[in-house]
Amino acid sequence: MANSPEELALELSRAALEAQDGSENQLREKATAILSAASIVVPVAAVALGGASSRAAIPFGVAALAYFWCARCCGAALFPKDRRAGLLGGELLKVAAESNAELRQMQASAAGYLDDFYRHNQAILENAAEKVREAIVALGFEILALVAALIVTLVQ
Repeated sequence: MANSPEELALELSRAALEAQDGSENQLREKATAILSAASIVVPVAAVALGGASSRAAIPFGVAALAYFWCARCCGAALFPKDRRAGLLGGELLKVAAESNAELRQMQASAAGYLDDFYRHNQAILENAAEKVREAIVALGFEILALVAALIVTLVQ
């Protein structure tokens, strides 16, 4: 239980960053699952191209391009750049000692820094979420292209 407004602000800021970590982990899990599902194009294309007609090469090519698009989007979602994890307590203590800050001032400053990190990270997470959405679309194109290639192969 917070004993002051500054302590409450610090707790809320810390909790917001922890919630972002959970969101980032969920995005990474989704991107990994999508990439795993999309990876079917390589073995299916290798097997099918061995006995498929030349007309099936076009849908397989589209599926391969969709796979690379999906893999690129998943990679961007799995490895976001320039994310900030938190505030180093030692640095805060050093600044507080140099400026003779009181505990409440330190808590207020820490909350402000964490809020800035949250806002910075939110844009990165929104971009990662967009990349996951793009990966899902690419996976849809890949599946449609594989189905088309299968139909072309079976008709032959």
